Amino acid sequence: MISDILTEKIENLPAILSITELANFFSVHYKTVYRQILSKELPAWKDDEGYWCIARSDLVKFCSRNSNL
Repeated sequence: MISDILTEKIENLPAILSITELANFFSVHYKTVYRQILSKELPAWKDDEGYWCIARSDLVKFCSRNSNL
C-alpha cells in the first residue's frame, strides 16, 4: 500500500512518462529506471520513435508492490 501523499503526487504526473521523467520524479539515475524495465519489474513499451514509455497506472502498481518507495 502506498501513502496518500505519494498517490497524490503520482496522480499529478502525465498519463505517459518517459524514463527521464520517472527518474527525476524518484530522484534516481535514469539507468535505475531502465534496469527495472529490463528486469520486467516495471512495465514499459517503446513508442514509434523508439523512446521508452511508462503508464502512470503501471507506476502505481509498481509502487504498491515495492512499498519501500
